[in-house]
Amino acid sequence: MTKTGDEVLQEVLDTIEPLRGVLNVGVLNDEVRANILKIEMEKTGELIPVINLGVKECLERDYTVAIIKNASFRPPPTATVQFVDNHGNLLGEEIVNVDQKKKYENDEKAQFIHPDFVLLKNQQELQNDLKQENIQETAKKQAFVLPPVQFIEVEELEDTCDVVSSSPDPLADLYLKEYFNFEDDPKLASILVGFNVKK
Repeated sequence: MTKTGDEVLQEVLDTIEPLRGVLNVGVLNDEVRANILKIEMEKTGELIPVINLGVKECLERDYTVAIIKNASFRPPPTATVQFVDNHGNLLGEEIVNVDQKKKYENDEKAQFIHPDFVLLKNQQELQNDLKQENIQETAKKQAFVLPPVQFIEVEELEDTCDVVSSSPDPLADLYLKEYFNFEDDPKLASILVGFNVKK
C-alpha cells in the first residue's frame, strides 16, 4: 500500500528528530518558503555573488523541513561551499573530510587559504580574472555556490526521492531560528531538507 504524503512527511520528521545535535525539526509552509527564497535572492548582486543552489532546490521540492542544530550534528558528506566561474569550472571548495584534504594536499595546483578551504587556481590569476570582469562584460564571472548536499538519512527512506539539503543564508538562518522560537545563538544553525514522495 502506498503511503500518503503526510505519512511520508511524518516518517521524515521521525527520522531526523532523534539524530544527534538536532534541537528542532519543523515543516515549512508556503509563506516561510517564499520568505526564505526572497532573502536568498537579495545577495546575487554582490561583487562576487553567493548563489545558494541548495536552498533553491530544497524549496522546489514537494516538502521542505528545517532543522535547528548544534555543533554536535554530523558534518556534511560533501562540500557546502564552492568557488566557480560562469563556465562551471571549480576554482575552490570547502574541505569537509580527511580523504578530500589528502587529495588536495597531493595536488600541486591546490592552495589552502584556510585549513577548511582550498583554491584550485593561482590567487593572482583569480584576482586578474576579477579585474577583467569589471572591464569586460563577457569576462569570466566568479561566484560562491552553495550546492545541494545529500541528506543520507532521508534518502534511505523507502518512500522519499529527490532528497537535497542546504544551509541557508545567515539572514534566512536568523529568520528560521526566530520562526521556531530560538534565540540568535551563533552556536546554533539551520539546515533545510527538501524531498519529494515516490508515486
